[in-house]
Formats: sequence, structure tokens, C-alpha cells
Amino acid sequence: MDRANVLKPLLGGAALSGAAWAQGAGWGWGAVSGASILVREGLEAALVLGAVAAYLRAAGAGARLMRGLWGGVVAALLASVAAWWLVEGLLGAGEARMEALEGWTALLAAAVLFFVIGGLFHQAYVVDWTEQMRARARRAVGRGSALGLAALGFLVVFREGFETVLFVRVLLGQAPADAVAVGVGLGAVATALVATALARGGARLPLRAVFRVSGWLLLALALSFVGHGVHELQEAGVFPETPWWEEALERAPLRWLGVRGTLETLGAQTAYLLLVAAVFVLGWRRARLARRSWRG
Repeated sequence: MDRANVLKPLLGGAALSGAAWAQGAGWGWGAVSGASILVREGLEAALVLGAVAAYLRAAGAGARLMRGLWGGVVAALLASVAAWWLVEGLLGAGEARMEALEGWTALLAAAVLFFVIGGLFHQAYVVDWTEQMRARARRAVGRGSALGLAALGFLVVFREGFETVLFVRVLLGQAPADAVAVGVGLGAVATALVATALARGGARLPLRAVFRVSGWLLLALALSFVGHGVHELQEAGVFPETPWWEEALERAPLRWLGVRGTLETLGAQTAYLLLVAAVFVLGWRRARLARRSWRG
């Protein structure tokens, strides 16, 4: 019997199982990433709005001021939907431009995530942002300005809404749309449940652990955005391509992580990772020095 005929179905089966594994891994990655985006963005908005609403209730703000706050929230949600259609229109403006636009959008999303990740690991910016919004609410209540509270609600929600639009749109270029949709849906449900628990004030949630885990997940997502963005710009002819370990790295299981077999993509991802590590170390040292000075 010809040995090649015996090995052919075995090799074919191995290839099919490998492809199925890669497809399943890509689907899971899309779902987890979509859920992580919604939980991170939604949870921050819920925390800030909850703090502002609690202050307004404690300050005895009337129904008119509360309606102003929630009116701004509704306007921000509508503006986020409009931002989605605007991004879709820009990225669908012709195939010749689409690769370059996809690439630059992915790198923009990675740049925004750089600041988000730093805040999640140290959580300082969440506290600072909440205090800023509470101070704005205090001034608006002092003036009796429903319009000021509407602007505050709009700012809190649209900031997170625009980031969500940007991240999800880039993710759709890397993962199956149904996986992203499932993840976004699950993330929205989880965020709604957490927001309800916080609003009722009867739950102590491990927010530090939630922010820490989502920070690591979003770091992986940011690295995939960097790899995807540089690759799209290489396809558009903006960046050169220098193959490096191409056969080993150009495999489907690694593509959903943005890993490509070129020096440019790997170099950009390594530089991004080093920048995040530097920010983390500097923040850790600053916090350690602050604790020492406080004890002294």
C-alpha cells in the first residue's frame, strides 16, 4: 500500500482539526474581548453616574435637576449611535482607502487603550474622574442649573460611548461579528446588573479585582490592535514588510492576537508592551514612595 495514500487522510484530518481549533479560539477571543470592552466602559460610567446621583440625592436636588442629568445621559447614548454610523461611513468609503483607514483606526484605538490600561492598573484616574464630576455636579446644584447637569451626564456617558464604538469597530475587523455581538450583549447585561446593585447600595463588589482582570484582557486586545493596524497599513503600502519567522508566526491561531511574521508588526507590539510596562513600574514606584512618605 502506498504510504502517501495512508498519510493523506491523517494529515488532512489534522489540518481540519487545527483549522477548527483556530476558528473556535478566534470566536472565543471575539466574545471575551467584546464583553471586556462593555464591562470596562459601562462600569466606569455606572460608577461615576452613581456617585453623582448619590450626591444629588444627598444635596436634596429637585426632580428638575435629576431630569437634567438623565436627559444628558440619553443624549449621549443617541450621540454614541450617531458616532457608530459616522465611523462606519468613514471606513466604508471605498476599498482603496479602507485598509489605510482600518489601520489608522486600529492604532488610534490602541493609543486610547494605552491610557485606559494605565488607569485600570492604578485606578487613580477613575477616582480623579469621579471627583471631577462630583465637583461639577456641586457647582451645577449651587447654580440650580439643569443644563449644567445635562452637560455633565452627556460628558460622562459619551466619553465611554465613543471609546466603546472605537474599540468594538476595530475588533470587528479581527473577530467574527457574531462572537463580538454575543460578547457585547453579555457585557451589557453584566454591566446593567452591577449598576443596579450599586444603585441599590446593597452590594459590595470586588471592583479592584474587576478592574485588574479587565486591564490584562484589554492589554491583550491593545496588542492585537497594534498588530492588526500595522498589518493593514502594510497592506495599504504605508509601511514596508520585512518577513521574520513568517512560517511559524503566520498561523491562524496567532492572527486573532494580531501576531504577524514581519519585523514591523512585532517591533510595534514589543514597543507598546514596553511602554505599558514602563508606565506600570513608574506608577508602582510613585505609589510606594507616597506610602513611605505617609507613614513617615
